[in-house]
Amino acid sequence: MKRFIEYVRYQSINGGILASSIYKPYRKVWLRDHAFASISLLFNGYDITPQIKWLSTLFQLESSKVRILLEMDKNHPDILNQNLHPRARYTPHFQIINEFWSERQYDGVALSLALIALYKKYTCKFPVERKILDLFVDYLIKFHDTPCADQWEMHENFIHAETLGSIFFGLRNAAELYPRNSRKRLQLINFTDYLRTKIHSFVKDGVLLKMKRELDGEACGLDSSVLLNFTLFDVIQDREIIKETLNKLYESLSPDGMGLRRFLIPGEKDVYFGGGVWYITTYWAAEAYFKLNEIEKAKKLLLYRLRFPLPEQIIDDTLIFDLWWKKKWTEISRKENNGIPGPADPLTWSNSEFARILNYTVLL
Repeated sequence: MKRFIEYVRYQSINGGILASSIYKPYRKVWLRDHAFASISLLFNGYDITPQIKWLSTLFQLESSKVRILLEMDKNHPDILNQNLHPRARYTPHFQIINEFWSERQYDGVALSLALIALYKKYTCKFPVERKILDLFVDYLIKFHDTPCADQWEMHENFIHAETLGSIFFGLRNAAELYPRNSRKRLQLINFTDYLRTKIHSFVKDGVLLKMKRELDGEACGLDSSVLLNFTLFDVIQDREIIKETLNKLYESLSPDGMGLRRFLIPGEKDVYFGGGVWYITTYWAAEAYFKLNEIEKAKKLLLYRLRFPLPEQIIDDTLIFDLWWKKKWTEISRKENNGIPGPADPLTWSNSEFARILNYTVLL
């Protein structure tokens, strides 16, 4: 455990946690990954003051954007222009990065709010100004029902169950930062109750599906990231839904009954480096099995092809969807990574989630 945590700690520059310090395309701070990794460090008893200071500074820098967005009419033609929104990724020194991947991903802000609230709970220190907190809370409320890129930085024309779950997680925790019985706290409790209902509407035939074009539309697709709604986000407690979703994911996304691929939607399968098994998705499955009290199954998943430090994916031709796409992404990554092929090895996020979820084996 300690080796994985220490690895995560030393990926921090200026307080921002790099997605990967070795793999050049990932040598930047994803807001989502930073929050996940910081939460893992916090849960494991480590001081995350530098990470919180980095996040607090970022929120201050981006607050003017958010203030403008809150004043804009929601029907304004530019309301979803990603250049007007907080970004998905930054340099450790807060510079904007422009890439072809979508930058408008609400789960980064949502997880950051949860991190701030959890930090306050653990340390009794309030790291952001109240007016800054209010801005980002209202931002998530205003934009929760608009499409954005998913956790994999794709499918930006859809609303995603994982994104809504992260907003639930962020706002439910943020509610604790407001005085008891205050109007804002009650608003957030009521709003997250509403969000829980909307996330349940993604369930079809007992399975929590991936996405919708509109919040009141039909859900479709499978995605391992929905498992967070059963665990860290704590949106859905229904054991039958957890079981059925796990069963469906393993039926459709597991090539060997152990590891999980990312997603499969109508007309599209994951082809990033061929669409192989990711460590992080397998660990989310382990956490869901812990939730069901299937301890031995969960432990086996945590130990599945374990190595240190953990990479992004398992490169094994028997586990991928498409060999042509593996070769294609390998060529792309060589050009971006000084001739060394990807995927990212190691990936900070894989190591931080392993360390967070490994806590279950300690606590049980």
